[in-house]
Amino acid sequence: MSRFYDKKIIVSGNVVELYEYELPVVKSDCKRIGRAGQDDTTLQTKRSNREKVAARARQKVRRYANANFSNKSKFITLTFADNVTDLKTANREFVKARKRLSRFLKMPLEYIAVPEFQERGAVHYHLLMNCPYIENRELARLWGHGFVKINAIDKVDNIGAYITKYMTKDGLDERLAGQKSYFMSHNLKAPEIATDSEIIEEVLADMDVKRVACLSSFDSEYYGTIRYTQYVLQASVSLAEYRKPPASRSFPLLSRGRFAPLSN
Repeated sequence: MSRFYDKKIIVSGNVVELYEYELPVVKSDCKRIGRAGQDDTTLQTKRSNREKVAARARQKVRRYANANFSNKSKFITLTFADNVTDLKTANREFVKARKRLSRFLKMPLEYIAVPEFQERGAVHYHLLMNCPYIENRELARLWGHGFVKINAIDKVDNIGAYITKYMTKDGLDERLAGQKSYFMSHNLKAPEIATDSEIIEEVLADMDVKRVACLSSFDSEYYGTIRYTQYVLQASVSLAEYRKPPASRSFPLLSRGRFAPLSN
């Protein structure tokens, strides 16, 4: 197995992210330090670090949402009738309500929740969840704090992008300082990553692309120019299947030849 790679894909349900590196990446357990490891505590650096933390949080939520949820999942908004502006207090009430809902359904919940501040300053939550049918009034009773809305997402093809639009983009909201910007259940599966060139080429050749959601490039201190492409597919993909011998895979290769990666 090669110690180097020049392509990487991250598969999260029906979303495939392709990274193409100008310079080869060395497979290693050691993390590079570079400029990010320098001792610099200027206000500008602190701001930049908070923006990076916020970006990583959005990225994680987006990928886990796409890997575990679909437009058949429930997308729910939970609000407070009272003007609850303290996030720590609101988060405590959210955790209590989540436990009540889990007990009512008699099952562990699969969920991602994102807190957001309304214009009046009150906290509300956007909750993405896999669960059986539950009436709105029953859900409101279990929440117990105010209005509940179940949002239609049947036409949404990128669930991760949908939920992360409610997350702060710059990480500079002081009300979030020291607080979690999202909640996630521990029973969610992680996005899948592949750097093996054969698997990557197979996936790219087989996948049935609905649309290209993002196409960009950026410069890296270590790897030169990195091209990034995000594909939204017609259906979910499993790298676990591609790691099996072809005869053991559970899907037919129906779309081979229908797609070719974008050329340089």
